[in-house]
Amino acid sequence: MAERQSDLAAGMTELVDRIAALEARPDPVPPDLSRIDDLDQRLGVLEATPPGAGPDTSALAARLATLEESVATLPTATGDPAEIEAALARLAELEAAAEAQAAATAEVARAAEEARALEALAEVVVTGTGFEAELAAITDPDLTAALAPHVAGVTPLAELQASFPDAARAALQLARRTDGDDGWGSRLTDFLADQTGARSVTPRDGDDPDAILSRAEFALGEGRLADALTELAALPPDLRAPLEDWIAQASARVAVDSALSEAM
Repeated sequence: MAERQSDLAAGMTELVDRIAALEARPDPVPPDLSRIDDLDQRLGVLEATPPGAGPDTSALAARLATLEESVATLPTATGDPAEIEAALARLAELEAAAEAQAAATAEVARAAEEARALEALAEVVVTGTGFEAELAAITDPDLTAALAPHVAGVTPLAELQASFPDAARAALQLARRTDGDDGWGSRLTDFLADQTGARSVTPRDGDDPDAILSRAEFALGEGRLADALTELAALPPDLRAPLEDWIAQASARVAVDSALSEAM
């Protein structure tokens, strides 16, 4: 009996000690419910984001659904702060992914809009009409600077091809009049050529004006406008006078076409 009383006393003492220890513990810190509310609000923002035309978002949607389930299971009155921290960390990752997706989508949209603007500009340039309105839609500063001097329009290739023969004949006539060969045969040949407008219409070798013009016209006929201008640059300056207007128009055309080609 005495032994049982001793054991009971010892047990009571232990119980008193344990109760005292429990009472001495600080009150548990209640969970920060405002952080759970913050999770709900931020998830709402992500859910409200419209689907974009950019990268595949299926993986992001799956991760978002998983996080929603995690948030839904968080207790409202008590809870493990570590769980809330983990949910916040996952949400931060999702928000970063959503921002990256939005940026990629915006870039895709911008590039598509720029491509449409370039296509519209190129279509107008071909016609030879002014393109001020189309150029205003271009965001590339280098292209805008290159085309601004020609915004009133550049001569179409077909018109340049059609007007070249008359300018070439005028240049040849000037060359024959300034030729130093005063022989009767040469002068008669030049006279007949002037009267008939005779000139080489197929490309031939040589550095005389007729040969140069023949190669320029051949290149022009193939649409190689820049090559035609290169050939004409070999003419003496005084013989280029009848071609000055044509060269200016062709040079503007080449400048615009080159700038567009680089941009596209």
